[in-house]
Amino acid sequence: MKLHSLLRLPLLLVVGGLVNTGLTGCAPNTDSQQVQADQFALRGMVANNQQQIDSLQEKVQRLEDRVSEIEHNGSVSAGGGNKLASMEQRLNKLESQTGSAQAGAATVPPAASPNSEVPSESQATPSTGGGEASGGEAATVPPDSGSAASTAAANAPSWRAMMDQELTASHDDPGEKLYRAGLVQLKANKYSEALDQLQMLQRRYPKSSLSEPAEFFAANALYEMGKYDQAILQFNDQTMRFPKGHFASAALLREAQAFMKINDRIDARLTLQKLLSDLPDSPEAPMAKSMMQTLAS
Repeated sequence: MKLHSLLRLPLLLVVGGLVNTGLTGCAPNTDSQQVQADQFALRGMVANNQQQIDSLQEKVQRLEDRVSEIEHNGSVSAGGGNKLASMEQRLNKLESQTGSAQAGAATVPPAASPNSEVPSESQATPSTGGGEASGGEAATVPPDSGSAASTAAANAPSWRAMMDQELTASHDDPGEKLYRAGLVQLKANKYSEALDQLQMLQRRYPKSSLSEPAEFFAANALYEMGKYDQAILQFNDQTMRFPKGHFASAALLREAQAFMKINDRIDARLTLQKLLSDLPDSPEAPMAKSMMQTLAS
């Protein structure tokens, strides 16, 4: 797969196209100040497009690396093949978005519209354990709350509870200031601002010890913004980079919920199976079993 061939379009072509469009037909005696103003506006448009291209380029590179790793290790099972095919589809969508940005698009097309199957964060019922909002996790528990699985699922930590725990902790890491700023914005439900801070941490300090939680909470910000496709890619990237990390099981559970949001029950089931297979003793495992029962019904 040669995704970067799409990203090699010279920026000068974009500038040239915009200049030709904006300036063709001007009278020879056009005031020079107006010309300079037009050129300044065009440069601003090009700068915005380049910023979008850089962001998409980074995502494409990470996806390429992940797909190459899967193919190299030869570890894709029959179910994993379906997951890889789904990943390829999302990769193609991201590639199309990159092409639109290079053609001068102002924004990346929005993700798929939300599905009503799993309630959003604001609709979730507080957990019986500590009164924290469950971030949509409790919505997937079957009504039989008297069972052991349902009780354990209700006690599984939500991403908001994990966020509160991180806010009370201190980290000896150069990226801590950005990390804490992102969590504060996230707690205030300012998801876009939180995403900016957490992604900036990942760009500036790629080897930071906070890289895993930053990616986890950034993916949750995308989820809460309704950008489920992008959240899925980020949760998946996190679990590939940190398969046994502290946030791995929580990321797999949220990834499965995001799949359910876009009505992709097959990938949701495969993700839950991976959680139960790789991390059977995690706090999220009972919740995963309950979700599997719901998907099977």
